[in-house]
Amino acid sequence: MDLSTERCNPNIERLPPLTRKETLELIRVVPGWSVVDGKLRRIYVKESFEDCVRFLTELDDLAKREGHFPDVSITKGSSLEVAWYTYKCGGITRNDFIMASRMNHSDRFQ
Repeated sequence: MDLSTERCNPNIERLPPLTRKETLELIRVVPGWSVVDGKLRRIYVKESFEDCVRFLTELDDLAKREGHFPDVSITKGSSLEVAWYTYKCGGITRNDFIMASRMNHSDRFQ
């Protein structure tokens, strides 16, 4: 299953959060990601703060194209955490996995 070729569903008000079973099935197709505190998370370690800012610029472009935005934090100047969660649905949705997969399949986020 290649989620990276899918587009996010813009009708997020109608999307139910994924069940535990669905989440466990989809987590297998996004290596490097894990579910922590109910969100789909991954930590990227960059060389510098400047590299984190470049990464965020690329992430901003992707998020704008799909209309789906992550939570992001930078710690220690070079450790960047990305967390996908669909607030309007109160949980993780397929859209979150699509975005994680698109990040995994793009050289811009390695």
